[in-house]
Amino acid sequence: MSHRTATTATIATAFSRDNSLNFLRLVFALTVVVVHAWALGGFGLVRIGDYDPASVAVDGFFVVSGFLITRSRLGVGGTARFLWHRTLRIMPGFWASLLVVAFLCAPLAWRHERGSFDGYPVTGPHGAVQYVLANSLLRVRFYDVAGTPSAVPFPPPGSGIPIGWNHSMWTLYWDALCYLGIAVLAIFGVIQRRRALVAVVTACLWAVVVLRELAPGYTPGPLGGVFAGGVGRFVLMFLAGCVLYLYADRIPLSGKLAAGCAAVLAVSMFLDDPHILLNLPLAYLCIWLGIRLPLHRVGAGHDFSYGLYIYSFPVQQLAAVYGVQRHGVVAYFALCLSVTAVAAVLSWFCIERPALRLKSWTPRQVRHGRARRRAGHGRARRRVRPPGPAEALSLDARVSPGSRMEES
Repeated sequence: MSHRTATTATIATAFSRDNSLNFLRLVFALTVVVVHAWALGGFGLVRIGDYDPASVAVDGFFVVSGFLITRSRLGVGGTARFLWHRTLRIMPGFWASLLVVAFLCAPLAWRHERGSFDGYPVTGPHGAVQYVLANSLLRVRFYDVAGTPSAVPFPPPGSGIPIGWNHSMWTLYWDALCYLGIAVLAIFGVIQRRRALVAVVTACLWAVVVLRELAPGYTPGPLGGVFAGGVGRFVLMFLAGCVLYLYADRIPLSGKLAAGCAAVLAVSMFLDDPHILLNLPLAYLCIWLGIRLPLHRVGAGHDFSYGLYIYSFPVQQLAAVYGVQRHGVVAYFALCLSVTAVAAVLSWFCIERPALRLKSWTPRQVRHGRARRRAGHGRARRRVRPPGPAEALSLDARVSPGSRMEES
């Protein structure tokens, strides 16, 4: 009689290159497009309980990013190469979107509002050039260009939100900070050899989020707005994905566990701050779906999710400037989605993919330095020869009776 040993599948054993995480990122990007279109067209807000689906989608982006970026850093030889890869993935497309807003969207809005392009401020405070330069390092300094867009449904009057072309791009700054954080952890060997420390930091951040909600009066000042808007949300979600990758060999891949996480996620939508509950449940659910969904071919060759994310907001604002929303939600949504999709495709084929082809590029000085070191090591190896019998005897004689030579 044969006895079969039942083995429980883990994230590590089930995860492969044929995963559906790119499909999930595309779904997240489309969710942001749809929810923002509803608000920017003035059709109201889309809510699940007290939380909007676009925020859940952005949280999902950070989970998937934490999982894959940790995997990327452990698979790349050095920190400089890792940061070069991350720069190529984010910055060229981001810079292109700034130029499109400053020299296409904003001038068209200016002309529509004033009847001509005359007087459009290319330079000066809040001008086109200043918009590109001030925001070029991901930290958003201002969102408008020369007071455009104006007379649009978003932001609603009295909301305190500044007018702007792309309120989605502020999250990219936190994404980049997470990349830098992973790089620093790798320099000190934390993600390679001390994964428990990452889990402890994640648990502590989660505890602070709970403390802020349950006892706001006892929360220190530094844990106020900046923590709630960035560290307590984006960094925590990123770390949740990171922890799932680092402990992938111990975390079971279970449909029942995924269903439980989905239930917790649904309950969290009705809390004042969903992040009290949703962090690890959402993270586990995202990775489980990424492994189990049979949609690994979607987005495998062409990743349009980033372009959808960075162009949807300015396209929708420009459509609102021209009053497309007055023709109804179907017309507004169809136009915005079509134009955004074209922009995302152009961004991928003209900017993002060509930039990613430079991942293996190395500065000439570094290449020459490596070549000289390899040549020096080769000459040194050629000069070394095995010891002759007499030399070997002499070497053995020099080893004291109480010592032992380690076998190689």
